[in-house]
Amino acid sequence: MTDTVAHTRLLFAPGDLRGAEAIDDVALVSALGDVESAWINAQAHAGLISSDARAEAVAGIEATTRSLLSDSAELEMLAAGAESGGNPVIPFLKAVRSRLGPDASRALHKGLTSQDVMDSALGLLMARVARQTHARLDVIADVLVGLSEDHASTVCLARTLTQPALPTTFGLKIASWAAEVHEVQSLTPRIDYVQVGGAAGTRAAIREFAGTQTEALLREFHVQLRGPDAALTSIPAPWHTDRVRVLNWASHLTQCVTVGASIARDVLIGTRPEVGELSLAATGESSAMPQKVNPTSAVLLHRNGMRAPGLMATLTSTAAEAIEERSDGAWHAEWPALSELMGLAVSSLIMLQTMVEGLSVKPDAMRKNVDAASPGIYAERLNIAFGDRLTKTQVQDIIAPGGDPVAALKAALGQAEDDLESFFTPENYLGDAEDIRQTIIATINGPEPVSPGLLPFASRK
Repeated sequence: MTDTVAHTRLLFAPGDLRGAEAIDDVALVSALGDVESAWINAQAHAGLISSDARAEAVAGIEATTRSLLSDSAELEMLAAGAESGGNPVIPFLKAVRSRLGPDASRALHKGLTSQDVMDSALGLLMARVARQTHARLDVIADVLVGLSEDHASTVCLARTLTQPALPTTFGLKIASWAAEVHEVQSLTPRIDYVQVGGAAGTRAAIREFAGTQTEALLREFHVQLRGPDAALTSIPAPWHTDRVRVLNWASHLTQCVTVGASIARDVLIGTRPEVGELSLAATGESSAMPQKVNPTSAVLLHRNGMRAPGLMATLTSTAAEAIEERSDGAWHAEWPALSELMGLAVSSLIMLQTMVEGLSVKPDAMRKNVDAASPGIYAERLNIAFGDRLTKTQVQDIIAPGGDPVAALKAALGQAEDDLESFFTPENYLGDAEDIRQTIIATINGPEPVSPGLLPFASRK
């Protein structure tokens, strides 16, 4: 068999393909090329290299990138070459230099380190992913707000510790989901991803060759990667030892996965035939049991939720293990964990959007389950309203299954009470459910959250 496909592990994790393009080897090679080209262009704009050297170097970078992206065998050779130096930047530069003359070769990567390029490339990918998550979270929140409005008065069971608790509304339940999604979106971190510190974070080599043009060079590098708005901001300090910012990125990605898993768990319970309160439009079949319609999107979201904690733990460890001016292994351990989290976040939000857009609500089944849990779900109300007149035993007798709670309550009180028939009606024991729901929706529909600073990628030639 001819080996024409780059090695992947997508069949081990169905659904990961949805997020693969954001963080696969192709994306990383492209990002490495973008960073190196930005540095070449910045040198040219600062007057440090000739236009001919710039053009030759950029053409060499682009040609190398195209070649790697079009040939899986070359990509695998790059991966093999990355082992000796511990990162893919070194063999990538070797491949580019094979296409360059002396002047362009000297300009390539001049003053940078592998960490500058790798961190900036990963940050570039993270910024692109964060733009995707921010936009998709907004869409998901809108869908959930619409569902909440549609089911503002749909009564359902609130369950605590898996057991029937009190009546609530499905509108409030969905609003609570929307609140989680909105909070994750509002906490999207600012991705200030450009890294340029040189070998030890002092920029010594850069200052040595750029001299008085150092500030112009650094500012142009930021403009090349982040767009023209970067010209209006101060040049950030190197962050090669500050891995807390990477942990902050990971936290956002984990939240994206977690909110999907949490909502999916509620949906999985609701779609159980014995519960029957929900169904999904996008479902899967069974290979052995034709009668089954599996809630696959919710299942995969739940699965992603169990994969994310280990990756977050790894990045917590790498941040804690960051020592000196470049860590011995902790820096390298970030890349696979962060890239997998990026893919999980993207795939989870795509599947979450699919799930909520295809969610069907069964109000009749919800009412049936409320009735089946009655009158036990009114025990709290009995204690609040008549706790000073009823014993614990009397309360237990009133809420006993199969009895007549209204008659039992009248008998226990020993006197007539107004409107006891409506006492055990769920609509009359919803508290502030609708006010809370409306407060949540008003918060979501309020002023736009502060921009997370996700500037679009802009390449200037």
